[in-house]
Amino acid sequence: MATQTLAEAKKFINNEIVSGVVEDIITTNPMWQVMPWTPYEGQAILINREDTLGDAQHLAIGGTITAKAASTAIQTPFTAVTTIGDAEMNGLVQAQSMSGGVDQLMAEVSSKAKSVGRLLQQGQASGTGTSPQLHSYHTLTDASQYTTASAGQALSFELLDELLDLVKAKDGEVDYLVANGVQLRKYRALVRALGGVNETMAFDMGNGRSRNIDVYNGIPMFQNDYITSTETANGAALTTGALTSIYGGCFDDGSNKIGTSMIHPAGIPVGIQVDMVGLAETKDESITRVKSYSNFVNFNRRGLARLTSLSA
Repeated sequence: MATQTLAEAKKFINNEIVSGVVEDIITTNPMWQVMPWTPYEGQAILINREDTLGDAQHLAIGGTITAKAASTAIQTPFTAVTTIGDAEMNGLVQAQSMSGGVDQLMAEVSSKAKSVGRLLQQGQASGTGTSPQLHSYHTLTDASQYTTASAGQALSFELLDELLDLVKAKDGEVDYLVANGVQLRKYRALVRALGGVNETMAFDMGNGRSRNIDVYNGIPMFQNDYITSTETANGAALTTGALTSIYGGCFDDGSNKIGTSMIHPAGIPVGIQVDMVGLAETKDESITRVKSYSNFVNFNRRGLARLTSLSA
């Protein structure tokens, strides 16, 4: 008598399926969890930035005051853009899923929300700044806030110091450095070459836990793998090259005058919102809309700087 085969036996055996979905579509960007969000009212948030100061002078006794020029300012508007996706679920598919103890609609909405969040983070690193795309580190860094141009240069402590010197918005205090994993590895190699040990700090992520973050000069260095290694010389473009950048800056403190922040219209949820659109008119499908009205901004030109042209 022949023994029973596995192929036949599996007809009567139910495999164990783990509840939920294992997330392995992952891009490292821990700073996203501590990025401030700023509400605004109306169609945009308008920032008046100093352009020139009203002049002054030293005056001798009996001298004539000639310092009469008034100050000037540049008004910069920032407004939200739409990041959106629809989760459509067939009625029969949802009914059969629910009968098996699985809420397939919830799973699809969760997946859409993750996609929206990833697009926001990607836009923060590489958006063009032209609606409907987000502003990015690339578009928000003022031309005066670049380190000395030198295409294909290697990362060094001197270049990092030059980058830090450009961030003036908080009287020279820098809140963060952000780079992709390639440049962080190169930074660690520089430290090890000195015979030292990589310095880290326990950074409070604001969600009840902390994580170890690399540190330079007491400043946390966040890994952001949305920052590409395909830039052209001196940060002119984000594609067609083989270079990358490191950014340094300040988080805004709520005054709308210091540094970087996400913005959103006041009165709507921060981040991502979910709307139940309802049943499609001509199909047996329900539609759930996942969206974010937001953008990435830099309130102070001296609150963000860029070290470009690093060999990737």
